[in-house]
Amino acid sequence: MHKKTHWKDMKKDTIPFAKLREQFAVYNKTTGKSPATVNWYEQKLELFERWLGPDACLADVNIPTVRAYVADLQERTTRHVNSPFHKTHDGKLSSTYIHGIVRGLRAFASWLHEDSYTATNVLRPLKPPKFQQKVTEVLSDEEVQRLVSLFDRDEPYGARAFAMIWTLLDCGLRAAELCSLRTGDAHLDQGYLKVLGKGNKERLVPIGQACQAALLVWRDRFRPQFELDGAETPTLFLNSNGEPMSVNSLQLVIGRAGARAGVPRVHAHLLRHTFATNYLVKEVGDSLRLQQILGHTSLEMVRRYVAIANVQQSLIERRASPMDLIVKSLTPNRQVRPPQLQRLGRRLQVVK
Repeated sequence: MHKKTHWKDMKKDTIPFAKLREQFAVYNKTTGKSPATVNWYEQKLELFERWLGPDACLADVNIPTVRAYVADLQERTTRHVNSPFHKTHDGKLSSTYIHGIVRGLRAFASWLHEDSYTATNVLRPLKPPKFQQKVTEVLSDEEVQRLVSLFDRDEPYGARAFAMIWTLLDCGLRAAELCSLRTGDAHLDQGYLKVLGKGNKERLVPIGQACQAALLVWRDRFRPQFELDGAETPTLFLNSNGEPMSVNSLQLVIGRAGARAGVPRVHAHLLRHTFATNYLVKEVGDSLRLQQILGHTSLEMVRRYVAIANVQQSLIERRASPMDLIVKSLTPNRQVRPPQLQRLGRRLQVVK
């Protein structure tokens, strides 16, 4: 008679890492995480498994091993190795990228504990490395103008690219949200989109009149040309094969447009940042409404946009600096002429 063994008491250290990774992906899918989130975790775990080697197993998920992996990532001097979308080039991996990998591994370890693969959450004491918080330089109005004026809206590809980029700038959608937007959820006559965001949460996003017009041109004039014979695809934006646009394809469209417009730093998420900042700077609405439009569950990210908007507003208003006021108080009858200010600015740039 076989002895009954409880799952919690079984030896699991030798379970292959690849098998655990597959089970974690199933867990993420069945708990309602979006395909993009499932893929994000899968990529992080696949990179770790590749680093561990072909014999990777559950026993390798521990703090010393993960710390060694993080140290290796921090020491690397080559980026985008084996990437299908970027050229491999010299440069250290960003602290944000490494921070994301650790967050993915910590979530994996938490699931291992919840499903009793481990007696404890083995990575709970592990703190993700600090990452540098950079100031987001959103697109200026002039850069936006250069970007959107590139496209010939009287031909299919130009109309599609214009509509996608304009919608990102006008609504602040995530790239995946735009690519998964369905035609039936684009209520153009009523001026809003029904967007499926993170966590399968739906929200209503208002659109402006110019955005309505751009989407109408694409949907009614050119989208039918992209549909396959006898097949109806519910997704609003299609590629030339009649399939839904992928996030990678969207990023390529934006990247090429940015290069032509002389704005090489542009990408889909920068368009979202630009929308959020303009929403506050141009006083379209308040931070609470912005949170709802962007689909954030908390105000933490919105506070960053408020900070960016405050800096942007101060640059636009060009208020007097403290030193200007001191100079003015000492020489009340003397005005600092613009050429003098220009020379002073050039000197300051040299000092920098």
